[in-house]
Amino acid sequence: MNNNQFSQNAISHKELNDFFIKAKKDITLNSPSEQNEIKEEKNFDDLIKKWTETSQKILLVMNKKDEVFTKNRSPKSIMAFGAMGAHLNMALQALKATGSDQ
Repeated sequence: MNNNQFSQNAISHKELNDFFIKAKKDITLNSPSEQNEIKEEKNFDDLIKKWTETSQKILLVMNKKDEVFTKNRSPKSIMAFGAMGAHLNMALQALKATGSDQ
């Protein structure tokens, strides 16, 4: 094969570099601090997922307006729950805006 001919299986430097940029990092090659950071990020994502599910369940109960929810509660307590519901809704909307909702 002379210098002007390329193998059919050859890949250009540009294509190889594109593959390298798009490739996922090998977690086993990460330093312990990077592995710890990945673990913390996963734990945070798990907490956010659980918080989202719990918040949505709370809002469902609050929106039913069942007597069980309002029974034996003072008007101030019910107003406080209403404020809590509003804040949960705002927090869920903020989470959605960050693109972090699962």
